[in-house]
Amino acid sequence: MAHNRRFLTVLIGWAGFSLFFAAWLQFQWGGGAVTQRFDNLGETLAALLAAAVCGIAAWRHQRRTRIAWALIGASALSWGLGQAIWSYYELVMGQQTPFPSFADLGFLGAVPLAVAGVLFFPWVPSRATSFLRTILDALLVAGSLFIISWATVLGTVYRTGSGSLVAQLIGLAYPAGDIVIGTIVLILASRAPKENRLPFILLAGGLVANLLADSAFAYLTTTNTYGSGSTTDTGWAAGYLLIAVAGFRAATTRAGSAVTNDGTTGRIWLVLPYLPIALAAIVAVFEEALPGELDPVVFWSVMVLIVGVVLRQYLMLTDNQSLNRRLEANASDLAKREQHFHALVQNSSDVITLIDRHGAIQYQSASVERILGYGETELVGKSFGELVHPDDRTQALRKIDEAINIMGPPIATECRLRRVDDSYCPAEVTITNLLELPAVRGLVLNTRDVSERKALEEKLTHQAFHDSLTSLPNRAAFRIGLDHALHGASEGRIAVLFLDLDDFKAVNDTLGHDTGDRLLVAVGARIASTLRPGDTVARLGGDEFAVLLKKMEDEQIAQRVAERITRQLVPPFAIDGKEISIRASIGIAGLVTGQEAADDLIRNADVAMYIAKSKGKARFVQYEASIAAAAIERMELEHDLRSALQEKQFVLQYEPVIMLESGAIHSVEALVRWNHPRRGVLAPVDFIGVAEQSGLIVELGRWVLQQAARDARRWQVHYPSVPAMNISVNLSGRQLERPELIKEVVDAVDAAGLDPQSLILELTESVLLADTEPVARTLQELRSLGFRLALDDFGTGFSSLGHLRDFPVDILKMDASFVAGIGRGMADGAILRSIIGLANSLGLMTIAEGIERQEQLAALNAMGCNAGQGFYFSKPLDYEGMDALLASCIQSGTGRQLPPAWRMTA
Repeated sequence: MAHNRRFLTVLIGWAGFSLFFAAWLQFQWGGGAVTQRFDNLGETLAALLAAAVCGIAAWRHQRRTRIAWALIGASALSWGLGQAIWSYYELVMGQQTPFPSFADLGFLGAVPLAVAGVLFFPWVPSRATSFLRTILDALLVAGSLFIISWATVLGTVYRTGSGSLVAQLIGLAYPAGDIVIGTIVLILASRAPKENRLPFILLAGGLVANLLADSAFAYLTTTNTYGSGSTTDTGWAAGYLLIAVAGFRAATTRAGSAVTNDGTTGRIWLVLPYLPIALAAIVAVFEEALPGELDPVVFWSVMVLIVGVVLRQYLMLTDNQSLNRRLEANASDLAKREQHFHALVQNSSDVITLIDRHGAIQYQSASVERILGYGETELVGKSFGELVHPDDRTQALRKIDEAINIMGPPIATECRLRRVDDSYCPAEVTITNLLELPAVRGLVLNTRDVSERKALEEKLTHQAFHDSLTSLPNRAAFRIGLDHALHGASEGRIAVLFLDLDDFKAVNDTLGHDTGDRLLVAVGARIASTLRPGDTVARLGGDEFAVLLKKMEDEQIAQRVAERITRQLVPPFAIDGKEISIRASIGIAGLVTGQEAADDLIRNADVAMYIAKSKGKARFVQYEASIAAAAIERMELEHDLRSALQEKQFVLQYEPVIMLESGAIHSVEALVRWNHPRRGVLAPVDFIGVAEQSGLIVELGRWVLQQAARDARRWQVHYPSVPAMNISVNLSGRQLERPELIKEVVDAVDAAGLDPQSLILELTESVLLADTEPVARTLQELRSLGFRLALDDFGTGFSSLGHLRDFPVDILKMDASFVAGIGRGMADGAILRSIIGLANSLGLMTIAEGIERQEQLAALNAMGCNAGQGFYFSKPLDYEGMDALLASCIQSGTGRQLPPAWRMTA
């Protein structure tokens, strides 16, 4: 709006200045000299202003429009330079401008530049024949007007003129050029697009004003009556200012899209050139009828018009033929496109349906037969809503109504459509509103069969909530079902059973994972067979199952179900021709406070199951808060233990074993400690039992073996002695049960570069009670490889003396409880004396544990005990502490003898 007001202000200013300029020239304000100076300067500045504004318009536009405005600006500049020369003669030299002069070069040079500028606008026909025809039309009209003008005015002026021939020709060139410009401008002004029409009309107005001024100038100069300051000069000043206004409008208007003209015109423009030609012919006939000879100018001009008309007709025929070929090509292309579109619609995998605003089917593509089974025209006229499943109909009709009443993008919905056999097809329907499109006037429904996608979604949903092995619900599904049961008022009492198969790992290790998988499937089926209708069994993962009991009449039902499951698992499972026995530990958790969440119930049942395993497995235990604390702590410890192995939270400490007679360090015993992030440093008694039960002792023992071998070898290299210092490592029962133990031990010493004779493997008496023959074979093979064996905690009551005969033991380590009784009048001294005597008779080395006092050391030495360890010599030391102890032995010059200063200092 502000833009239009600004333009209107400029237009009013132009009109006001033009009137003021004309009045000044008419009334000669200030006298003739002042008026002459005002006239010359005003015309020059108007032309230069037009040139500058047209240059700005050119800079604001692109392509052909830029060139067009640049040429118009150049035309104005050329005229302005001519006017400047004219002003120089009159204002500087003080004389009348001669005619012709150099000023005429600028004036006449503006004509072809203006013609070229007009013809460069993009709406000028782009095809060659149409472009030539447009130029020819302009020339024919201009030629006709020239004939009429010559016969009526210009001929008489020319013949009666007093100037030279050159002056007369130049004088005639002005109106002739202006006639050409005016004709082209008028022809093209009507063809300009609406967004560009106003600037072009203003430009045409300016050029027409110049045309009138040039014609008056030519008439007056030919008759030698023109003088500077004439009122007719207003045409040039007003014309170029109007061209400046046109440039201003073009510069301040957003550039429109590039509009091109293919040469097609309205009917009036087809006959327009013939009207002035007819008038020119009448004038020529009238000239011929006058007495005397026919004016040669009229004659030759008529000849040129005739040739032009013939050429124009030829161009029209050529253009028409080209247009016909284009129309035929377009018609052929349109037919091919229609065929292509029809083929796409008919063979599309989607069903294309056209319905009116009332839902009646107007068109149906042939693909409906493949998807729904109906013929192509069978459904036409019927309501689309009748095809929709009753449960989906309201939603589908609501979406159709939304597409009709709410403008926006296509709307998609899903519904089931009835097939010809009365079954239903899941479909996705996209609704596009084309009611306002005259060629369609309806709603287009693009229907796609999504049966496969729905089946895949159902399959993925089943996989997401079911165990792939047993097809039972998985942990996620069990969790959702438990949540529903807890929040459902009609479920009554509920309980959760948590089952873990006992020693299932042994099945995988001995019979393979395939057999183990089939066993899990069979176990899941047996558990399901014991449940009541409405109860749920799920596989949580691994060998863990869970049962959800709902609508229990009393709390004893959970225990009765657990008992049935326990009995059901007693008969062996027949898997691959083998009978496999498996049991389960079951934890039971019900609602205690009534506020338990799903996770609370599952955790409580898990804790109860853990307690059942600790009580001997193959049983069920009801969760009770009073017994859960210790079990939860043990479970948390087991969880932390797994993390500790991954995060390397374990460290080794070393306790030296001293030869009692010489005080030399015989060996060091590796003792594992757990640097727990919350509980601090834990001794083996705090976690070894959990590691044994969970099986993590195997991985932990492997690490201890490898680390101890590396540390021992480093000490042997740094502090060499003969014989070399030994390292002692404890083995668990779980490790001895594994056939891979021998290889792990050999790999550890090989990786460290340690001599097998430097490694002492300690085992407790309880290990020897499990299965004597396999353990004996393993120990015998280790001993044959050079490793020495020590029996730890000997005499605590688990073993018999027969084990010393059955197992290849090299060292007996007497339990600290016997050493503690020395000197207190107890029988421990006699027991120790008997053990030492027995060991000496069997050729075994004896080591006493727990020496803390001087009298204990003296008594054991007197009994003939070979070596000992305990706080009297040193507490367990970390690697740096043990390294310092060995370094002090070397510095004292005693070899590996323990310096007295080290005793009881740690």
